[in-house]
Amino acid sequence: MVSKEEVENSIDKGLNFLYQNQLAWGEFKTLASFNPYFLGSYFDPSPFATGLLLYSISEIKDSRVEKIKKKAVDFLLSEKEEGGVWRFWTSRNKKFIIPDLDDISVISFALKREGVEFEDNLSLIKKNRNEKNLFLTWLAREEERKKVTWWIDKIYKIYELAKRDVDGVVNANVLIYLGENDPSVCSFLNQLVKTDQPFSIHYPSKLAFFYTLAKAYKNKITCLEKSREKIVKSVLSFFKPDGSFGNELETALALNTLLDFSYFGKEIERGMESLIKRQKKEGCWEKRVLFLGPFPYRYYGSEELTTGFVLEVFQKYLKLKRDGEKRNN
Repeated sequence: MVSKEEVENSIDKGLNFLYQNQLAWGEFKTLASFNPYFLGSYFDPSPFATGLLLYSISEIKDSRVEKIKKKAVDFLLSEKEEGGVWRFWTSRNKKFIIPDLDDISVISFALKREGVEFEDNLSLIKKNRNEKNLFLTWLAREEERKKVTWWIDKIYKIYELAKRDVDGVVNANVLIYLGENDPSVCSFLNQLVKTDQPFSIHYPSKLAFFYTLAKAYKNKITCLEKSREKIVKSVLSFFKPDGSFGNELETALALNTLLDFSYFGKEIERGMESLIKRQKKEGCWEKRVLFLGPFPYRYYGSEELTTGFVLEVFQKYLKLKRDGEKRNN
């Protein structure tokens, strides 16, 4: 069994890594690579990782976390466009991309949890649906096509594709931010789980999908209760003899999912042991692929991102232990 002291020590080292590696302007690195092993990867500035990390470490009580969050919030607000809109690439990035609901929802929810005020973007999000009332990933607004006239053919193709992109993870992230049990989206997500249909073109691991659904459930999207049992069973099918659920990121996503769905079986302890053993001497965990972008450098992740998801698990585990101690006293 993992001791409370081991977990606290691991959190301390992980926080030191994040504290020391947060960029001066508040961003956490996102790496892009043409292969899933991050050989020849490069820093591709994006606010998305920072939004995810802000949520993951938000409940850890530590002075370093408060400083990290302050810088992260300032950075995210500096990247906000009119109307409460964010794009995947930052203003420091020379590449163009149209805004998307994944970035907008993840970042907006993280800021909202921190009590940060910004323009109301709810109506903009709620209007971005297809004929089945599901949320489209991309904000395919006409004005986006006019911004890069010399690339108009490429933009037009992206614009047309954007009208058809419906993604399970993105729809779950939108529900998390809205805090609403939208009937159409709830039915869509539950059906994806029930029938084992393809769930995302942007997230290659099913564990990322399950993590987002569990995060939604934890944050009052109760319509996903009917998928809880199948998701837990599916996550447990990834369990390996060494105590992991795959690589470091996959293990963190799996454990977060199980804990958010109130599963406390023996796999939790084994998974915790696996993650503690895999922590690098720098205090981080290995960079792994979380999501996909455009070709050719389409594999995205970072040590910072993996570390954030692991620390999220560790904080939940410690809370579980403390709650158990209180009940026994």
